[in-house]
Formats: sequence, structure tokens, C-alpha cells
Amino acid sequence: MTERPVAVTLSGVRNRTHLVHAASYVRHLLDSRAGEVVVRSLGTGGFLGRTTVTAEDVIGFLPDDPRLTVRTGPDPAALAPGREADWVYLAVGAPGIKPWARMVVHQPLHRPHVVVVDEGLGTYGTWRTRRDAWVRQGGGRLWPTLRAVAVSTAVARLTDERWALYLRDGLHEPTRWRVNPPVADEFRRRVSAPGARTDRAVYLAQPWVALGLMPAEDYLAHLREIGAAAAAAGLGFVVRPHPADPDGLYRDLPVAVGHGPAEMDPEVVAARVALGATSTALLNLAALYGTTAVRVRHPLLAHLDRELGPDQRSLLDQFVPLTAAAEDLAPLLAR
Repeated sequence: MTERPVAVTLSGVRNRTHLVHAASYVRHLLDSRAGEVVVRSLGTGGFLGRTTVTAEDVIGFLPDDPRLTVRTGPDPAALAPGREADWVYLAVGAPGIKPWARMVVHQPLHRPHVVVVDEGLGTYGTWRTRRDAWVRQGGGRLWPTLRAVAVSTAVARLTDERWALYLRDGLHEPTRWRVNPPVADEFRRRVSAPGARTDRAVYLAQPWVALGLMPAEDYLAHLREIGAAAAAAGLGFVVRPHPADPDGLYRDLPVAVGHGPAEMDPEVVAARVALGATSTALLNLAALYGTTAVRVRHPLLAHLDRELGPDQRSLLDQFVPLTAAAEDLAPLLAR
């Protein structure tokens, strides 16, 4: 194993799940090399105006190793670490065009090895699915289209290595997938010995109200109908809120409060069934732990399924094949 140190520049972190993916690659560096590893974060973001990840999270989620140093404050070496170290640009979802350009300006003769980890289900989409996701967040169509094309071009031309959770399994048609062990293990190692399955159905919420895709009362009525179906099947029912949900949204519903990704919450992992829509967490629970997962349809969200890219659709069809409307959910859960 090489003794050369590694300088890692990290960008694009907007939630704690992103840090799990980043941590799996940093752990890979520590396992495959003998030298020091320094991770410099270019900062963290949020979603829909909410800060969902902090500098303390960056330190807490990355591996605990005496050879690892994590720096979250402003650091000029993040853009030009010097030629005495191997340089990795670790990007979530896609290489940031502005950070990459600044790196080239600061150190044109020593460019980083660009590694892209998963942002979520969106990483497996196309430029059109990226555009549609940004349109849902507001801002018209022109700017999201230009941004989606630019990001997709950056992914294609700047990425040296994809460190993905889901890998194509050979040349099967239709596409078959398998989980990438080092990434999957990073999720699993953080779930402290999940026990036996509980007689509970957990609904993994998504910010449909905050995005303006569904009025709050319609969403709550939808969740109450799902809760009634779970009860009819002999299951308890709780909602796992999304970090971007408005405060107090689920005022009359049972709520499971968690402080980290659902995929690493032992209570969620141990649930008899996970419910949701086109959710990254729903996909991950099914693929990583074999949790029974059901996509619950609603007419106001039908366009989301139609807008899925081919890889996104095949991932969900393979790992979350069960779908039902809320009114048809009870007999499916009973089975």
C-alpha cells in the first residue's frame, strides 16, 4: 500500500445520507492506503431553505481513524493542496462546475481525481429528470433546463470514478442491479443490531406540501387513509417526517421522530413494512435490509412516476415492485 497522503476536497453535501456515501469512499481510502488522509469540506447546504446538515455532522459521519483529519472551515488547501499529496475531488451527485474550475485555476498542473458518489435516486436519472426535479422546486423551466444540461455534461466529462450504491449486474435485459458492498456496509454498520421485525408500518414522508405538489389537507387525508389501511391489516402506523416538512404538519398523526437518515434508524429498519412514494429511502430500505416496501399511489403524484428515467424505474421495479392506491392497500398489507 502506498504511503503517499491523500487530500480529499468534498462538495455537494446537503443531507446526512450524502455523508454516508462520502464516508464509504473515505473508508475505502483508509483501507487501501497507508498514508494520512485529509478531508476538506467546501461547506454544506440544505433543502427548500432548511439546513439539514452541519459541519459537526461532517466530522461525526466520517470514519473515526487516527490517520484521518477532517477540516470544515475555510481552507485554501481545499482548492490547491499541493503536489506532495494525491488529490481527490469527492463530489455528491455531480462534480461542481464552479469548484472544479477554481481548482484548475489554483493548481492547473495538478488536477484532482474526480469521484462522484450518490445524491440519491436522482443520480440514476437523466438530464430531463434533473430538470423536472428543479422545476418542482420553482424557478420556471429555462434555468432548470440549462442547469440540468450543464450538470449532466459535467458528470459525463469530468467524472473519473463513480462510487455508486447500485451497480448494474452484468448485461441483463432488462437491467438488473446489485448493491455495492462497501457502500451498503457503511449504512449497515450504523444500525445498531436491528431486532426482530415489529408489527408496524412506517410511512416515509416526502416534502410534497413544501414543494407545492399537494395541499396539506389532501396530504393529511391521504396519510389517514393509509393509516386506516395499516390498522385494518393489524399493523401500527407512524409517519417518518422529511427534514424539509413544515413544522407541525402531522399534528393529528402518530410521528416517529428521528435525527438521522431513515435507512439508519433501527426503528424504521425493523418495521414490518415501509410505505412511501418514489423515495430514495424506501428504495434503500428494501435493497439494504430486505424490508418489505410498498409505493402508495396518489393521483396528484402520478406524474412523478411518469417522469422517472429508465434506470430509476428499473431500480424501483426490482427492489420496490409492490404498488397500490391507498384504497387498495389494506388487503395487500394483510397478505
